[in-house]
Amino acid sequence: MKDRMRYTWNHRWQMMVCLAVTCSVVGCIVMVGYVSARSGRQAPHDRLVAVVDRGIERTVYVKAQTVRQALQAVHIAIDEAHDQVRPSLDTLLSDSTTTITITRAQMVTVVDGSRRTKIFTASRTPQQIVRQAGLMVYKEDTMTMSRYLADVGLDGPSALLTIIRSPQRTVTSEESVAFPVETIRDKSRFIGDKQIKQAGQIGVRTITYTVSVENGVEVSRKILSSIVIKQPVKQIEVVGAKPKNPLTKAKGAHVFTDSKGVAHRETYYDLPMNVAMGNCGGGSYTIREDGAKVDKDGYILVAANYNNYPRCSVVETSMGPGKIYDTGGFAVRHPHGFDLATDWTKADGR
Repeated sequence: MKDRMRYTWNHRWQMMVCLAVTCSVVGCIVMVGYVSARSGRQAPHDRLVAVVDRGIERTVYVKAQTVRQALQAVHIAIDEAHDQVRPSLDTLLSDSTTTITITRAQMVTVVDGSRRTKIFTASRTPQQIVRQAGLMVYKEDTMTMSRYLADVGLDGPSALLTIIRSPQRTVTSEESVAFPVETIRDKSRFIGDKQIKQAGQIGVRTITYTVSVENGVEVSRKILSSIVIKQPVKQIEVVGAKPKNPLTKAKGAHVFTDSKGVAHRETYYDLPMNVAMGNCGGGSYTIREDGAKVDKDGYILVAANYNNYPRCSVVETSMGPGKIYDTGGFAVRHPHGFDLATDWTKADGR
């Protein structure tokens, strides 16, 4: 009986010890995983990298996670302001072999005619170098590059890039295309009122030229092509055509301010307008109900200063839209004045 009890006790004790050991192991594993997760990164381990520097390749094992750490591990210094490193310094290394290529910056002298520009760069192609030097090169120009200068005393140890300019080059530029304006005259609105019903949008045109150059100076250019790549959008404006305070025979003269804020001294005159009609293509005129003389399009015949208001230009008047057909001595004293043609004096319909 005692032997049986002793066996049972020993068995239970062994089970308790086993359980305690198992719990300790699991706890350690959990703790390690927790600490690793808290650290947020994996400790560096040996990785195989191939470093190409100045054309020489060396393959080494390094304890590093990034390209920067790998180069530091093998004691390779980098001029981060000028040298080029691919992949970039902060790129994470993969578990497979990573090739790191270093392109060392060098001094390059760019000769462009009488101009010499020195630049410290890791770029290797002529196109990249001239772009970095801030020089414009055209497709007709040629560039040659040699490793060392013959005149070391002038430029020091340096590569040489020579630009040979062509006497002719092709240049393409973009120009704006003005949008047209359509004006709608609304007789229910007073003169001077203006509303933009549809805003205009400027278009874009590409123009290609052949440019002739002598000693670096443009002497002529010829248009090869002109293509509108973005059509302008027409602007639609609604302007009032209803007189608010029109000129009358009784007033004789008054001041009218148009929608642009320009003040015009308005007067009237009554003369035959047959000759003046020829200034804008000819045609006849009629007498409106209020006595204003108007052309076939309904514009009031107006005299003004041609320097400010060229012949046949459309203007705003207190009696409605007008067109410049004539001028007179008053235009010198009143450069923004308008003399409106009417039938108020003779009332003969002429």
